[in-house]
Amino acid sequence: MRIRQHSRSFILLLAVGLLACSGCREHKTAQPSPAASVESRPGRTAVTIGPARLWVEVVDDEPSRAQGLMFRRELPDDEGMLFVFERPQPLSFWMRNTYLPLDIAFLTDELRVLNIEAMRPLDEGPRYRSRGLARYAVETNQGWFKRNGVKPGDTLSFR
Repeated sequence: MRIRQHSRSFILLLAVGLLACSGCREHKTAQPSPAASVESRPGRTAVTIGPARLWVEVVDDEPSRAQGLMFRRELPDDEGMLFVFERPQPLSFWMRNTYLPLDIAFLTDELRVLNIEAMRPLDEGPRYRSRGLARYAVETNQGWFKRNGVKPGDTLSFR
């Protein structure tokens, strides 16, 4: 009987030990998934407009939209700003305190480019307007849309 008790104790101890050590096995280091190797930029979202990819800073509240790209001295060639409004409406922009020559594309609620305008730096006079109801606008360095073959009718997608 005593041997049986030791035998049970030994089996119980062995089982507990095996369970405890099952977590001790060497774990393989996880390999990054293909998606993890895709470029990302803090504070930026990748979009495709027509045939081209652009990294945008999204501004979707009144203070951020009012500030826009004011006072910035540089903008990387493949970056821009996406302005998001609550509803489609006639949009109008100006270049007050904006040091960079920019282009602006106005987009419909369906993310289709309505029109593209070239904007002069520090020019408070003209207003650059959408040719119809727009819900979005994208500002980029001047010439970016032309260099990348983006034209009215093209669509923006988030990719």
